[in-house]
Order: sequence, then C-alpha cells, then structure tokens
Amino acid sequence: MTTRTTLGTAQQLHLNRAARTAGEAFAFEEPDTAPVAPASRSYGTNFLWVVMAVIAVLALWLSF
Repeated sequence: MTTRTTLGTAQQLHLNRAARTAGEAFAFEEPDTAPVAPASRSYGTNFLWVVMAVIAVLALWLSF
C-alpha cells in the first residue's frame, strides 16, 4: 500500500515544520527581574570622547 499526499497536505507539513523551527529559534527564558542599569560613564571617558571628536573635526577642517 502506498501513501499519497496531496499538494495541500505537503504544504501544510512544510509550514508546520518551518513554524516549529522558527519557534525553537526564539524559545528562550526571560529573567524574572529587570536587568541592572549600567553605571554612568566616568568623566575621564567622556573627556576622551570629546578629545577624539575635536581631533576628528580638526582633521576634517585641515583636509579641505
């Protein structure tokens, strides 16, 4: 005895398998508590970013 599938059932089988695979990709446990906010940056780090920005602007100004 041979089993025959119609196009509709084969397509449904494919969609079910794809949905199951996609569901497994997004199946992760969420923590019960909210994540702790990161500490604010120190003044030294902020100063470093400002210095880097000034150097970039100066380099662009000198290139023209």
